[in-house]
Amino acid sequence: MAVDVETIEFNPAARLLERARRDGPVVKLEDGVIGIFDPVLALKIDKENAQDLKVADSLVDLLRIRRSAEPVAWREVRSLIAEQSSKLSAPAHLESLYARMRADLDMHAGRSEDLTKIVWQMMSRTLIPMVIDNIDSDGARALIAEQELRFRVQQTQRISFRQHISDFWVLRASSRVITRELKRRIRNGDIREDYAQSLLTLNDRIGTDRVTYLVTVQLIAISGVPGMMAACLLYAFSKYPDWYARIREETTALEADELYRLPVRKLPCTMRFIKEAMRLWTTPFVTRRVASRDIDIDGVSVKKGQTYELSSYIQHHSDEYWEDPETFDPDRWLPSRRQTAPNAYVPFGFAPRSCVGASVGHAQLLLYCALMTRDFRFDFADGHNPRMRMDDGFAVPADMIGTVSRVRN
Repeated sequence: MAVDVETIEFNPAARLLERARRDGPVVKLEDGVIGIFDPVLALKIDKENAQDLKVADSLVDLLRIRRSAEPVAWREVRSLIAEQSSKLSAPAHLESLYARMRADLDMHAGRSEDLTKIVWQMMSRTLIPMVIDNIDSDGARALIAEQELRFRVQQTQRISFRQHISDFWVLRASSRVITRELKRRIRNGDIREDYAQSLLTLNDRIGTDRVTYLVTVQLIAISGVPGMMAACLLYAFSKYPDWYARIREETTALEADELYRLPVRKLPCTMRFIKEAMRLWTTPFVTRRVASRDIDIDGVSVKKGQTYELSSYIQHHSDEYWEDPETFDPDRWLPSRRQTAPNAYVPFGFAPRSCVGASVGHAQLLLYCALMTRDFRFDFADGHNPRMRMDDGFAVPADMIGTVSRVRN
């Protein structure tokens, strides 16, 4: 199925999809970049490239203020984060997360606002304690300011020189908050159950500056995709009210304690709805990597230092892998209809560097669906017709001005 002309005109990823259909799954792009859009080949090349990836030096190391610390493989870091993600997906943590999400939305109840921004803020801010807990109010404001910066960048995609200078100081303030908390824990022997604590086990080997960098990477991860996907789900709720009703029936049938255990067998419609939204609107649409070594696989060569590009958009919108790919159809995920497209579905990014916190991310989206169907309702203001903007490499719901209202205590 071809993408409509209007979508192609305003969405560079759609134009790239048309080119891949015409020229094949390996495409030579501008500036020597190679587009690799076959799912199996993309996995092989990215896996080979990730073999020897190490944690980058901190700014202090790069400025040679001190000798570089011991190199640490990214796979070791990912293992620590994956282990912590499993702990943070426990019912007690999810109950606390749900309470934070509900309290955040309560602050906006009854006010006409941009619901894209409201749900993005709610999703990202409420994850901060899972990344680094025990931050005072001033520190929390600094971390939230950094999240606001990233939201603005995703929305506008254009930054002035003056804004770059301002953003530098925002990022610097956030790093200082993280470093201060890490040093306090080291000094006092304080232990918290968050991602920062798991990464702090590397401190003796790589130093506090690089642990701060790793914690910052986690904060970056929570400041984009979770909130944008929540906004996309809200958009889908508004466009497909029959699905909203089905999901509400599922979530309201659960007791609160049961919800925190994520009984996915009792939430089949919710699960299919989330999977389809993540297929159609996963962001960003393209991912670029720099080859860490010479790679030669299945006749495709990528030289060390060369950039190659992968695309979740192409894999998720290709009629080679999906029936009628531009249609929002959660029932395509029914066992009787499920298509066998190895490695084509990459909602949390490309293995082996996909989002290692996916278990927490998916849990939060399930909680979000429950929150928006059990505890709140949403209404769009007169004259506003939500639409999906897909012109800057991200799926961003636009014109979502409206209110959220509490419907249940």
